[in-house]
Amino acid sequence: MFLGHPPLDGLIVLGARLNPQEKPGRVARLRLLHALKVWKEHCPGAHILITGGFTGEARISEAQAMAQWSLDWVAENWGFDLKEHLVPRLILEEASRNTLASAHHTLPLVINLKWQVVGLVSDRLHLRRAHYLFKRHFSPHRITLHPLPVPGVLKHYWQQRRYLWLSKMALREGGAWLKVLGRRVVGK
Repeated sequence: MFLGHPPLDGLIVLGARLNPQEKPGRVARLRLLHALKVWKEHCPGAHILITGGFTGEARISEAQAMAQWSLDWVAENWGFDLKEHLVPRLILEEASRNTLASAHHTLPLVINLKWQVVGLVSDRLHLRRAHYLFKRHFSPHRITLHPLPVPGVLKHYWQQRRYLWLSKMALREGGAWLKVLGRRVVGK
């Protein structure tokens, strides 16, 4: 049991922007670290579904880059055996380019895997909107979502005095909420 919840059938880790070297950026790495720790400590038999398609001129999807980073990190920090245990448990969803598309494209995968209880991993600022969008897609199928916010992302950037980055993140999230609410008004 995890934090008073029933055991998780799987985890969904939401994609995040890659850096110019086509590696997961800081936000993506923090999401992955949180998901990996939850997986190892609470549900090592579960799958981890990583979302994120191709963006810009990238030759690799966010999901591919995040999966490779996860495997490398696990091998380096927890050993080769745990990496080999993780390999067949990683599932990639590479069609989505935003959170709404992630909710849409992961639903058939979750249904095929027969998951009933799913952990949703993202940073705290993004997770409210992500949970709202995923819940709209998943609830009719009686799939329970448990938001699992990555601790300390905003605090880290505040302590590093990355105020411009925090402002951009807040503005981007505010704009995304306006888009979601606009869709609700017009009935989409």
